Amino acid sequence: MEQSPSENTHSKGPDAAPNAATADAKKTRRGRPLGDSDAREALLETARELFANRPYRTVTLREVARYAGVDAALVRYYFGGKAGLFEAMMRETLAPVLDALRKAGADTTTAGQLPAAQQQAEHLMQTYYRIMARHPHLPRLVFRILNEGDDLEPFAILSRVFADVVQASDSWLKQALLLPGQFDQNVNPQFARLSFISLMVFPLVAPPLILRRLGISINPDTLAALAGHNSRLFSQGVFTPPESAADQNTSGENLK
Repeated sequence: MEQSPSENTHSKGPDAAPNAATADAKKTRRGRPLGDSDAREALLETARELFANRPYRTVTLREVARYAGVDAALVRYYFGGKAGLFEAMMRETLAPVLDALRKAGADTTTAGQLPAAQQQAEHLMQTYYRIMARHPHLPRLVFRILNEGDDLEPFAILSRVFADVVQASDSWLKQALLLPGQFDQNVNPQFARLSFISLMVFPLVAPPLILRRLGISINPDTLAALAGHNSRLFSQGVFTPPESAADQNTSGENLK
């Protein structure tokens, strides 16, 4: 007799934390045939649960389809195969973050405005945290695959996905942060990019022991407050204060 994803993860070691969400979703779908409009989303939802709690190589398309309550042929119809399913899951989960980065990078109306840049930073963090709050296991899945790299297929997929994210974030940083008179000349731009990513990502992959010792519980309210805190922290650390930027511009004009 086959077990549900949450039941089956008990025997899969440290990478397979029990997850009741998939079992609940399976019970909800049982006896209710899914139409095409629901099938694709059900497959993505189930894939997120399975890939987050199990090593990539142990997840099969048949069990994804079975737990999603759809015909196995639909997996190949929608995604082409396991790699396509995994990539679609990652891209569609991160799509709101990528869209927000691209819009921020293309927004020339706020160029040079420090408060606007701070608002963009907070909006980007809020968007990321809101998505991850709905899929709390995803950051650890990404962290595990990118650090271990033992499964070549998922590593290659994540590398492609995050290449797009990094490219979009670089465009935003160049547009919003690296403008003359706005970026603190004492700050290393490469380190600033790393700091921004670290402030967004670390709270969601921090060891539970550290969070407990700090008295922090990661939940939607905490993440919303943290987005504002981290954006202010980042902005005050890498931006030139408005009055200083004005002084720099005035000095530059006097030298002409």
